[in-house]
Amino acid sequence: MIIEHVINNNIVSSLDGDNEVVVSGRGIGFGRRPGDPVDDSRIEKIYRMDTKEQMGKFKDILASVPPECLKICDEIIADATKELNVELNRNIYVTLTDHVNFALERYDQGMDFENILTEEVSNYYPNEFRIGLKAVELIKRETGKDLRRDEAASIALHIVSTELNTKMSVAYGLTQMVKQIQTILERDIDMSNEETRRGFEEMVPSFKHFAYRVIADQQYQSEDDQLYEFIRDHYPRQYECCTQIEKYVNDMFGKTVSNEEKNYMVMKFRRLDFKNKSS
Repeated sequence: MIIEHVINNNIVSSLDGDNEVVVSGRGIGFGRRPGDPVDDSRIEKIYRMDTKEQMGKFKDILASVPPECLKICDEIIADATKELNVELNRNIYVTLTDHVNFALERYDQGMDFENILTEEVSNYYPNEFRIGLKAVELIKRETGKDLRRDEAASIALHIVSTELNTKMSVAYGLTQMVKQIQTILERDIDMSNEETRRGFEEMVPSFKHFAYRVIADQQYQSEDDQLYEFIRDHYPRQYECCTQIEKYVNDMFGKTVSNEEKNYMVMKFRRLDFKNKSS
């Protein structure tokens, strides 16, 4: 391989066929110039991106972050890939490296970060959150900086967004929506009923799938108006919850909820014991 650009002493870019790659290794860029051959004996890792835009962003980030930041993110991503047994979107090298570097800069400036969705992330995405906690421990071990539990949740959301092959803002919005659906339901159902409480907890994955379908514009659709009217008329309490959820979705995300999705929710909510209207 021939060096196209020296990013820093430990990172260069090159071409692998027609595709640009980033190559890291201790001292691989030291004293080198574009046109020089890459020293194969120094290669530790080769990074590939899916698009030229991703590669451009990745090179820009690497030019400004300390080498240990990339090393830390490499370990986090490797751990996530192994633990979740999935092939993560390569863009996570861009987003996570940028995020961790910014988090470390905030720490140095004494800026305390509070993630209002930490508890929800730990409940909805326990595997990803566990990886986030391990990542925070790794960062503390490598840098001496304790980013704490809130940062573990942010790292977990980066992993979730990569698993869903979507933007971080979508993963954040999805988590907000699931939290609000739970809040709406909790106001109307009898959480003192053990069976209802268990059924409520078991519905969380369904809430997550619903939220993703809404955000991704992939809602269930049906033109069975008779079924919709039957469900609306025969399960008024459950349907009322659906209308509250629909209002929230419309106010916050500008989306409407299809009748088929409302039918699906009502059928799920039938398992729950609703409070008396006067309570």
